[in-house]
Amino acid sequence: MNRAGGWVSPLVALLVLAVVIAQTLGALQVTGAFGWHASVPRARVAPAYLSLERAIDRRDPSFTLANLRDPFGYGHADIDRAAAARPTPPKSRPAPVVVPALPVLTAIVWDNDPRALVRWQQREWTVREGGLFDEFQVVSITRDQVTLRRGDETLVLNRRNPGE
Repeated sequence: MNRAGGWVSPLVALLVLAVVIAQTLGALQVTGAFGWHASVPRARVAPAYLSLERAIDRRDPSFTLANLRDPFGYGHADIDRAAAARPTPPKSRPAPVVVPALPVLTAIVWDNDPRALVRWQQREWTVREGGLFDEFQVVSITRDQVTLRRGDETLVLNRRNPGE
């Protein structure tokens, strides 16, 4: 029994090897590789696509590889001539002058210690007289306006009436 069991494994391995070789050779024969010529089945083209099929099969006798540009070449003379033949684009307009944004007076709280709410650079600032925020100094706060100083410049922010 031990002798028969010793022969089964190599026989199964040879059988698997033979099946793999047969399938590989059959696949190579169907594709026409290694000199075996298989008949290539011709796909049937629908009548609506016949003109497209003819256009794809048509050859252009004037097409040559000499007219193609080398994709790996950079700065060749023929490219420079083509660039020189192109019209120059129009000159761009100068950038518009950007007027710096001004703070906006949002609210005034008027009491013994007046305060104001000022919107500046996407942030609300609560300010009082003599205080500083960002680059401004608060000079005065009245019922209707806030006076700010930035360097030598003085800004007066007026309170908006409801509905403005």
